[in-house]
Amino acid sequence: MSSDMLTIVIFGATGDLAKKKLFPALYELMYGCPDAPLLPTPTRIVGYGRAQMALEAFLEKQCQNVFGARRDEFLQRITYVQGQYDKELDFARLNQQLLALEDKYTPTKASATSGRLFFLSVPPTIFGQVCEMVKLHACNDAGFNRVIIEKPFGRDSRSFASLNDVTSRLFREEQIFRIDHYLAKEKVLNLVAFRFANQLYEPLWNRDHIEHVQIIFKENFGTAGRGGYFDGFGIIRDIMQNHLLQVLLWLAMEPPSRLNAEGIAAEKLKLLKSMHTLKMQDCFLGQYTASTSEPGYLDDSSVPSGSLCPTYAAVALKVENERWSGVPFLLRAGKALDERLAEVRITFKKQCYNALMPGEPNELVLRIQPDEGIYLKCINKQPGWQQDKVAPVELKMNYQQAFPGTYVAGAYERMLLNAARGDQALFVGSEELVEAWRIFTPLLDEIDQLKPSPVLYPFGSKWPAGLEQFAFRHGVDLCPAQAPVARAIPSPLRALACPVLRTPLKPEKSSPSSGEKLSKRDAESVPTPPRKWRKLKSHDTF
Repeated sequence: MSSDMLTIVIFGATGDLAKKKLFPALYELMYGCPDAPLLPTPTRIVGYGRAQMALEAFLEKQCQNVFGARRDEFLQRITYVQGQYDKELDFARLNQQLLALEDKYTPTKASATSGRLFFLSVPPTIFGQVCEMVKLHACNDAGFNRVIIEKPFGRDSRSFASLNDVTSRLFREEQIFRIDHYLAKEKVLNLVAFRFANQLYEPLWNRDHIEHVQIIFKENFGTAGRGGYFDGFGIIRDIMQNHLLQVLLWLAMEPPSRLNAEGIAAEKLKLLKSMHTLKMQDCFLGQYTASTSEPGYLDDSSVPSGSLCPTYAAVALKVENERWSGVPFLLRAGKALDERLAEVRITFKKQCYNALMPGEPNELVLRIQPDEGIYLKCINKQPGWQQDKVAPVELKMNYQQAFPGTYVAGAYERMLLNAARGDQALFVGSEELVEAWRIFTPLLDEIDQLKPSPVLYPFGSKWPAGLEQFAFRHGVDLCPAQAPVARAIPSPLRALACPVLRTPLKPEKSSPSSGEKLSKRDAESVPTPPRKWRKLKSHDTF
């Protein structure tokens, strides 16, 4: 790694995100992972927070999740600055600290540079304020300055526009890194290789072969004391408008011209622009109640009494483009359910030739967490005398079994590394967010104005009652009946009427009409049908 100086400033350094994710991730990048160091050798970390704390107390509290043989070395690279987020003098003092570190640790070679990376682990209500102070008092004149902003990026189209006006006025788009850590999860990253490195899947990735797509997020715990914060946003803003929508974009976008930030952003934006805005009829809402052993949402003392904030939501998204028109995308997310799970389920359409044998539709499952892997449900003949006795089986690829002993980087490790390198491919652009909020804001406005009562479900439920009917109305069967095992009917070819594909992925050459005469060269290029096929065509079934 380059020996140039890098200073990472964490605003909100006394908070949970810094303690649980950021400091452990930085240790791995600098010392812990097999390829370390991945950040410049003289990297220094400066924590900034409101709390008055001695450095030793700060390190003991905030670095308790940092483990490794070189932990003491890592701690020596961290300093702490106490200050307010709206005080110019405090930011001027921060800048003096940064200059002192850069003077001390920047290499002496003439080509050495010193960059600053500012991570805003603070409430979104003060993003603009912190950006103002950084621009006025804490930017580096000699090297780069980059700002990492953690979601949520506003509450709706209007609040995002206000936030974006501030940040874009102060920093160029290439300096702003809007983080959605789901984009750095290994299984989400694998969507690119899964689709574009294989020959099998992409030809089937369209409305002629896919019946519907589900993107599912389940947590087996409630708000756990965060209810007051959560109540201000709800499950749609917290999970669906960002994490799940981003998974959909990587899953359904057209192949980009190049796998760089510009190429990926262009295709994601095209896909977003082809999506309908959501309304109340496209949405299902729920809220968890107490079970015999767990409290309900309203039992959280930080939640306002009588709150109607949804802790579960499902939305049916429609994409109007040549590839996906007519395919429902069902996004569903909830807290206090029966398991912790995130996955994509792709159900394929049964084709006319499937009438030859009984069976269920094929289903492809991309498991994001836990037990990351790929699962394909197929129909297989059961061993025995009956040719038409079949059963569903699974073809499985489990990450831990396929890549034993491989180091899997955490999402924040990858995000911090890419931001340090200036690579924006895994970050969210402002144009994307404009379109994402366009899709969700009308629905969120309806919910805020009408205050619909969510369907109540006990802590630990699989899903709220009524979800099956909602999904079925939008073309998704959550509980498909087991296909009966029956003998194939005689002469099934008589009953088959295979539809022509509606979505040609490649333009086909036009064949000459019956009145045209083929040239000698063209005639030679037309394959002669096999003798058996010529004989079969004369059979009375055709």
